[in-house]
Order: sequence, then C-alpha cells, then structure tokens
Amino acid sequence: MGDPVVLVERTGNRVNIVLNRPDRKNSITAELAEQLRDALVAVNNDPTVGCVVLQGAGGFFCSGIDLKAAGDGQKPAPLLAWPSVHAEIYKCAVPIVLALEKYAINAGAALVLAASVVVAGETSFMQVSEIQIGVAAPMNQAWLHLRHSPAVADRLTLLSDRISAAELLRLSVVTETVADEAVLHRANELADRIAAYPQSGRDGIARVWRKLRGDIADPDGWFKSLTQP
Repeated sequence: MGDPVVLVERTGNRVNIVLNRPDRKNSITAELAEQLRDALVAVNNDPTVGCVVLQGAGGFFCSGIDLKAAGDGQKPAPLLAWPSVHAEIYKCAVPIVLALEKYAINAGAALVLAASVVVAGETSFMQVSEIQIGVAAPMNQAWLHLRHSPAVADRLTLLSDRISAAELLRLSVVTETVADEAVLHRANELADRIAAYPQSGRDGIARVWRKLRGDIADPDGWFKSLTQP
C-alpha cells in the first residue's frame, strides 16, 4: 500500500489537511477526493477542532483533476466524489485557511474559492480554464456565486487566464500575499489565531453569514446537481 494521498496533521486545535501527490502536482484522483472528503467529515464531527489549514505537499497547491488517471478509466469517480468534498466544505463548522503555493488550477482553484481565508505566495497564480476544453466549471461557479460578484465570476470563468497573486488580492479572491517561502508559516499563524478565539464566536460568525448569504438546505444535493445536465 502506498502513502496516503491526503495527510491529516494536528497541532493543538489546528488541523492541517495536506494534498499529498507531489509527484503529480497534487492533482485530484478518485482516491484523493474520497480521502479529502473523509478528512473534512472527521473535522465536522470533532468539536475540538478550531481551524483547518488546507495545503499541498511539495511546495505547490493543486494542478486540478489528474487527466492521466481520468484517461485510465477513472473519469466518473472524481466527478462523483468531488461535489461531496465541496458539500463538506460548505457544512464545515470551522474556518478553512488555504495556503496557495505556486498555483491552483481548475479543481484546485475551486478549493481556493471555497476557503475562508487564503494566503498566496507572491509568485503564485490561479486559473479556471475549463471553458478551453469545452466544459463547465461547476464547483468554481458554485463558490463564485456564493462569495463573489458576477463581474469577478465572469472574468475568471470566461477569460480563463492566469490570475497573478497580486491581481487575486485586488479582486479579493485571496486575503493576503506573502513571500513564497512564508506561505505555510503565515497560513498556520492565521489559523492558530482564529482557533484561539472562543468557539461561540466562530460558530456565531458562521451562523450569521449563512443567514445573510442564504442557507443551502441540502448542500450534498445542491453541489451534486450542478454537475448534472
């Protein structure tokens, strides 16, 4: 049995979830999607977790769906597991701080858009380029709809260009930019700060945001429906 493709590490009440396929630029397979979903379910069932850091192994975040694996007969599996990952993020009881190192492309970009706080390396970029291969970008579109303006959503999904960290900051897609070598340290630092606040405060912030943004009664069904014709 090989190494797990998602690592879960705990420091105090901070949980680091690590995409662990550095040899494939942390691209997403059926196995990775399932393990990521399971890690998020565990977080949602553990009231002692104060904050999550989502990161990639090897100094970069995520290059999207692993098209090589998809070509080996695994194509339906990531599509089946992927919406449930995002449903668990939506249901997550604690904030998620994402460490954006180097790049986040397509499915990786959707995770960036889903995070509560994003720390980006100064040379990193994000790209939503599904339109170039003739498909929709449902998980990216879901979070753009929930969190961002139509103008930002259209720019990212229709132009499909690489957006630099500086421009992502201007668009409020990321929270702050730091030197590339400082991304993980800063992400952990912010997560520890959030985790140190009273749980009642974190819960209250999340509850009010859901009321203001419009709560989704069935997140699993909603995210899954976006992948269907």
